Amino acid sequence: MNYINFCALAVSAVLTFTSCEKDLLTETDDEETEVSGQSPKATAHLNIITRGSGDSPNQNAVADGRIYIFNEAGQCVDLLTTSESSNQTSSTLPAGTYTLYALGSSDLSHFVLPTKQQASPSSVITRAENQTMCDLLQKTVSVTLENGESVTQNIVLDHKVLCIDQLEIAGVPDNVTKVEVSVSPLYKSIQLDGSYVTTATESYKIELDKPISGDTWQATPAQMLFPSKGTPNIKVSFTTAKGVKSYSYTASEELPANHHFTISGTYTDNSGIALTGILTASDWGEDRTITFGFDELSNRIPVAGRSFNGNYVISVDETNRTALVRSANIEYVAPAANSSKNDWLSALNTAMAAVTKPANAVGDWRIPTYEEASVFVTDPSLSLYNADHSSAYFCLNGNALKWIQAQHLNTTPVVNTGDTFVSTIKFRAVITITY
Repeated sequence: MNYINFCALAVSAVLTFTSCEKDLLTETDDEETEVSGQSPKATAHLNIITRGSGDSPNQNAVADGRIYIFNEAGQCVDLLTTSESSNQTSSTLPAGTYTLYALGSSDLSHFVLPTKQQASPSSVITRAENQTMCDLLQKTVSVTLENGESVTQNIVLDHKVLCIDQLEIAGVPDNVTKVEVSVSPLYKSIQLDGSYVTTATESYKIELDKPISGDTWQATPAQMLFPSKGTPNIKVSFTTAKGVKSYSYTASEELPANHHFTISGTYTDNSGIALTGILTASDWGEDRTITFGFDELSNRIPVAGRSFNGNYVISVDETNRTALVRSANIEYVAPAANSSKNDWLSALNTAMAAVTKPANAVGDWRIPTYEEASVFVTDPSLSLYNADHSSAYFCLNGNALKWIQAQHLNTTPVVNTGDTFVSTIKFRAVITITY
């Protein structure tokens, strides 16, 4: 198979702003700089040095950097660049407070970046056409400059991508001719201010290599990707002479940036596939482990507390062969502060109406009841790793909109509710399906 070429990985990066001695500009008309919203006298000098953190500058260096400088009026007044061979740049600015949006990568040509004239905090950064994703680091800081002042400002950039190092499936039957693994949904763009664009997502699919001997198919892409939007779906597909058979699973938590992933699984005729995902820090974030599991049974008969065709099962009615399943995370537009409960209900109903229903659905998506939400908030397998509490979710207690959250998941769960709403409350709808 054809392999993807990947950019070198910058483990971590620091932008250091340091000062140089400079005489004050004389106050003549020729030496005044007209900058809208700022003093016309550019008397503060900023010399910028980019380097990697740690004891190995060559390993950790930022090969390609950009610094967008915005004034208090929200205008981009300067765009500075750094490189591996020339890691210093400077700007002379009038006194004032500035916001610095810093970007770093091994090669920023893999991204579409805004020009100085186009730039705003909400400018969208996407992967360039026909380019693979490189490591992308970002950070936003503010700095205040006084007349004639020299300022040193250190910035530690954050990784805004994750890295899939390796994928493998063992126990693949002899009659399989192709194995593919896909992960979705993933963010596909990010703003200059470091927030991800929620309106568009993409999938990552990779074909594994067939071994010369043995039954373990592998791939080692070391592929950089934006993190998942909500809890992702992982699908493994086997191709045989009879066609394609897929096994799907919805992870119990989001796949965050700043981590390396290894995903491995084993197929057995009786049990199907069990996938294990391992998060390692590799000098990025803290060590974490996530376990993925699904089998042949979960693709035929729903089981409460497990995944069925990519959705978490809340309850099963074996007599009527129906099941109540939960959606993936639903993005909604939060009402303004001090809005009424009806405004919040309207926002949730609008977002829910846009979610695609399962093919075997009965009725429509709806907000879960207190009892139904209690099932998944008290399930410790759905909480963040090593956390002792669930997220807060919307639910209905009778006709009243509430939020619900469970604490002490590792001991005796305690369920709390409330009716004061903020945009960080998560929204999962439920729907009945047949099987």
